Amino acid sequence: MRFQLAASAALLLGALPMLASAQTTSKTYIAFGDSITKGVGDDPARTETGYPPRLQSLLVTAGVNATVKNEGNPGEKTPDGLTRIDGVFTTDQAKPGDVLILMEGTNDINKSISMETTIFNLDTMAGKAEALGLSVIHATVIPRPPSAKVDADNLLTDQLNGRIRNLAGVRGRKEADPNEVFRNLPNLFSGFYSNAPDDHVGHPNAAGYDILARVFYNVIQGIDMVSPVPGIINPVDGATNIKPDATIRVDVWDFGAGIDLASTFLLVNGQQVTATPQGTALHATLTYQSPTPLSGSVTVGLSSRDLANPPNAINRQLAKFTIQGSTSGLQGDVNGDNRVDGTDLVLFGLHFGALRGTASYSAAADFNNDGTIDGLDLAILAANFGQTKP
Repeated sequence: MRFQLAASAALLLGALPMLASAQTTSKTYIAFGDSITKGVGDDPARTETGYPPRLQSLLVTAGVNATVKNEGNPGEKTPDGLTRIDGVFTTDQAKPGDVLILMEGTNDINKSISMETTIFNLDTMAGKAEALGLSVIHATVIPRPPSAKVDADNLLTDQLNGRIRNLAGVRGRKEADPNEVFRNLPNLFSGFYSNAPDDHVGHPNAAGYDILARVFYNVIQGIDMVSPVPGIINPVDGATNIKPDATIRVDVWDFGAGIDLASTFLLVNGQQVTATPQGTALHATLTYQSPTPLSGSVTVGLSSRDLANPPNAINRQLAKFTIQGSTSGLQGDVNGDNRVDGTDLVLFGLHFGALRGTASYSAAADFNNDGTIDGLDLAILAANFGQTKP
C-alpha cells in the first residue's frame, strides 16, 4: 500500500511541471498587415502604436495568456506581403496553435491591383500559416474618408470586403469585420480617424485603434457584436449598362450566431421583393429577377438580423447600378419609381446629414454625388418635386 501511495505521489509530482506548463503556455497572435496594423495615425505619445498592443492588453485583462506581435508594414501591398510573410513566421517563431490576423489589401486598391490577385494573395498567405499549424482570422479593410485620393466613394473597398468575407467563409476561417463596425459608428471620420492633412487613405486615430482592437478581441473571445454582412453582390455597386432583365444576387454571411433567415429580405428600389434566402445560417444567397424589365437607376438593399441575443441587425442600401440605355436618373427620385414626390421627401429625410461611408448614407439621396446629403441635395429634390420621368 505504501509503495502504491508513493508511486502515485511520484506520478502526481512528475505531472505538476507539465500541468503548470499547460496553464502558462502563451498563444501568439501575429498581426500582419500594412500601416493600419502598424499604427499610423495613432497617438504619438504611445510607446507602442496600433491595435496589437491594445488587443494584447484586452486579452491579458480577460485572463488570456497571449502575446500579440505587430507585424504591420506601412504602404505594403499583398504581393509584397506574400513575399514578406515567410520571414515573419521565422522571426516570430510561429508554432502550431498560434494565430495569424490578416488585414491587408487597401493599398492594392491604390495601385489598381486586381481584386482577383488580392484575394489570391490573401488566400496564399493564409495557406502558408495553416501549413505551419496556425489558424487564421481574415479581416475586412476599413472605410475610406471622403478626402481619400482613390476610391473616396468606397465602391472598390466594399467590393474587396465582400470577397474577403467570401474567402473566409469558403475556406472555413474566422472573420473579423472592422469595416462593418466602423461604418456604423456615429461621426466616423471626425471622431475616429486621423486628421493628418497628408492622410489620403484614412487611418484611425487613438479612439479608432481602440475600436479596432475591440473588434479582434470580440472575435477571439466569441463575442458576437456584428450583424450579417454582404458578400459578393451582382451587379456591383456603380455598374452601368446593365441589361434590363439582369438577375440580382446578394450573398449574405454571418460569422457569429448565424443569420436569421426568416428575417432576411432583399430590397429593390426601396421595396421588399420576393427573394427567399437559400443556404445556411452561415451563408445564404438572395436572388431576384424582376417580372418586368428594369429601367433607370436601380438600388439594392438588405434587411437582416442574426440569431444573437439581442440580435445584431443590418438595414441599408448595398448597391446602385444603371440599366442599359438609360439616361441619367431623375434627380430627387430616391426610391427609383421615376417620380419625385412625398415618398422621396420622407426617404430623403431619413438620410439627411449623412456622410459617405456612414451607415445612414445612401447614394440614392446624394443627388450631386459630393459625399454629403445636405441642403444642396434638398434644393435639387425641391426643384424637381412633382416631376415624372417618361
